[in-house]
Amino acid sequence: MKRIADGRSGAPEVPPLIALATELRLGERPPRMDQLLWLLFVRQGRGRVLALIRCAQHAHRQGRPRLTRWLCRRLQREFGCYVQPDSRIAPGLKMPHPQGIVIGSGTEIGRNCTIFQQVTLGGARMGDWQDGRYPVLHDNVILFAGAKLIGGVVIGDGAVVGANAVVRGDVPASHVAVGVPARCLPLRVGADTEA
Repeated sequence: MKRIADGRSGAPEVPPLIALATELRLGERPPRMDQLLWLLFVRQGRGRVLALIRCAQHAHRQGRPRLTRWLCRRLQREFGCYVQPDSRIAPGLKMPHPQGIVIGSGTEIGRNCTIFQQVTLGGARMGDWQDGRYPVLHDNVILFAGAKLIGGVVIGDGAVVGANAVVRGDVPASHVAVGVPARCLPLRVGADTEA
C-alpha cells in the first residue's frame, strides 16, 4: 500500500508558507505576513478553510497545542467542519462546501481529492469493524455529500464514493461505491448510456 508523502517520509519538507502559497496559487514568492493574515481573518471560502487547516497542522507539528486548538476551534465555528491536525493531507484538497466534514486523526488523503459536505472519515473504535485504523484516500478521489468511510478502508486512485454511501470495505481504483452498505461498480467514463 502506498503511503502519502507529507514531509515525514525522508523527502525534504517545503516550508509551510511556501506550500500554502503554492496550493492557493498566491504567486511564485512566499506570501507576505499581510497576505497570510488576510487569508486567516478576512477571506471567505476554500482558501480560508485550507489556510486554517494547514496552519493548524503546522502548529501541531511545531508542538504548539494552544495555537493548534485555537485554529481548529475557529475552523469548527466558522465552517462547521472538524479536521484533526495530525491527519495527513496532500496538496490539492478541494472542499467546495466544508459544512459538516469530519476528518479523523489517522486519515491519509492523497493529491487532488474533492470532499463535499457532511462527509465523515473516521476510525472504527466500536462495533463490528473495530480495528482502530483510519481511511486512506489515494489521488483524485471524489467523495460526494454525506459519504461515510469508517475504519481502515482504502479508496483507490480516481475512485468515486456516491452520496450517502456507507463504505465498509476497500474501493478499487476507477470504481464507484454506492449504497448502504456500499457496493463497488466499475467507473464508466464516456460510455454510451443508450442501449
